[in-house]
Amino acid sequence: MSTRLGKFAAVSTAVLLVGAMGSVARAQMKEMKKPKMETISGKVIDMTCAAKGHAMMGNWHNAENNDHMTPDGKKPNCAEMCLKGGQPAALFANDKIKAVFACNPRATLADYAAKEVDVQGFYATNKKDGANTFIPQKIRAAGGGSWTDVDCATMH
Repeated sequence: MSTRLGKFAAVSTAVLLVGAMGSVARAQMKEMKKPKMETISGKVIDMTCAAKGHAMMGNWHNAENNDHMTPDGKKPNCAEMCLKGGQPAALFANDKIKAVFACNPRATLADYAAKEVDVQGFYATNKKDGANTFIPQKIRAAGGGSWTDVDCATMH
């Protein structure tokens, strides 16, 4: 009989613990807030070529154009090609990198390489931290038009 009571007590304790853990998880979910959605504007760039070009030439030529300067000369459609290859993407405005996209550019962002756009999404970091990591949700050509969902789920 004591074996049955022992098993009953163990099962009862396990049920109580699972219930308590569920209550804690539900309380934490209630505390989570929706991120503040923002719309930011600028030009979609290939971070790799833009940053390398700036370091090597001292200017943002590779952030301003789809054709990039390389040590071997001008490379046509380089930004689009690099983004389709999975290089990191960012938004460039006012002569600086405004936001780095936490998203694989291959699926959606590459279609907007070197183009002025509006992007809806949210910052994953505090803008004062300097990283300016942005999670894009929607994108469109600058100034209007219909929004396109940004597909960030595609693997490299």
